[in-house]
Amino acid sequence: MPKFRSNSIGKGGNAWTIRSVNCRFILASQQWATILLTFLFAVIPLMIIYWSPSITPRHRPVYIYDATISYPMAAHDTVPTWAAYTVPYILLIISVLVGELVICRSMHNNLTNALAAALHFIVDAVAAFFVAILVQRATKTAVGRLRPDFLDRCKPAALLGNSYLFHLEIGSYIDPGCTETDQALLDDGRSSFPSGHTNMSAVLCAYVAGYCLWTVYMRHGHPTSGAKEEQRGWMHFMRRDLCQALALYWILLMLGISWAIAGSRIVDNKHHPSDVVAGFVLGASVAVIFLLRSIPCARFMPRYDGHVAEAQPLRGGEGSGGADVDRDTRRSEGLAELGQHSSNHTNGYHAEGNRGSGAQQEMAMRGGHYPSQPKGYPAFTPGSVVHPQPAPKYAGAAAPFGVQHSIPLS
Repeated sequence: MPKFRSNSIGKGGNAWTIRSVNCRFILASQQWATILLTFLFAVIPLMIIYWSPSITPRHRPVYIYDATISYPMAAHDTVPTWAAYTVPYILLIISVLVGELVICRSMHNNLTNALAAALHFIVDAVAAFFVAILVQRATKTAVGRLRPDFLDRCKPAALLGNSYLFHLEIGSYIDPGCTETDQALLDDGRSSFPSGHTNMSAVLCAYVAGYCLWTVYMRHGHPTSGAKEEQRGWMHFMRRDLCQALALYWILLMLGISWAIAGSRIVDNKHHPSDVVAGFVLGASVAVIFLLRSIPCARFMPRYDGHVAEAQPLRGGEGSGGADVDRDTRRSEGLAELGQHSSNHTNGYHAEGNRGSGAQQEMAMRGGHYPSQPKGYPAFTPGSVVHPQPAPKYAGAAAPFGVQHSIPLS
């Protein structure tokens, strides 16, 4: 396994300071295979769809008398495109940093592990964003549904000088003879399904909502018993209940922001109601899929230990903190010491067994204990063979290996 050299050795390695952060470990602990595949299968195809002049939305039949595409075109969007994803991105970063550095600080033994976990969720949300945008853009191009303001964009030649009245001779057109020369504006008018603004905001807001729901209500394991709550006092319970209530309304706020953006697209005559519902479902579905995958992956991320000069990715997963490191170190040292004792005692027993009655007399003079036998080990008689017996498993402590029993040869 790869080793990561610590820049801070000793007490400073576990300090929650910027100077103790190991940036190399934070970057190396991310899921680079997922990042690479997302770039290959989502980002590159998305760039091709956007920038290729030969890929245009499908041209569906245009019904001049269709009232659903006869709305006026708004001069400006209520929610600009940049705001539809920038605001959720900022809220995502704030939520994840608060979750890892404040709410779940006790689950990380240093700032490096906390930042590595935060970057893991942020990168995963970005990957979900690009996948959702790819599906959205491919669907827009393949379907080619007309926006509610398409006729105002197109300005058909057949209607110039006439009102929007029904005429049999101008009922249906594949190309209604648009007088608008801006082809990008017309192509955008054929990209109604699904709503891009709603999809972009939904994938990020739903990811944040799911992350907060898991972090606040599910991540800490079993609830505290009533006796412990009574000992901690009424104020502690109120603080915890207040934090959970704030988290609940933060989750509702995230979903409300996405839904408000969806409503603005209907008000601006840019999408049909079914378009925004489809965009919301698409974004939320992709967010749930990525979040359900990222949570188990976060539990098995490598853990950084700044106490040693060369810190390896440690087993134990999320929540192990420094306790697993210290316990594993003590267990390894204890096993090595007990193994050395066992080897010395076994060699001594076989060597002394050749002394015969003299050794027995010496043991009798010393109260029945062999001279080199440590305290706590069973009594030894010369001429016996020592067999190590596996010790039972103990939870959270070093197993007492090396417990030995003497079996007479006769």
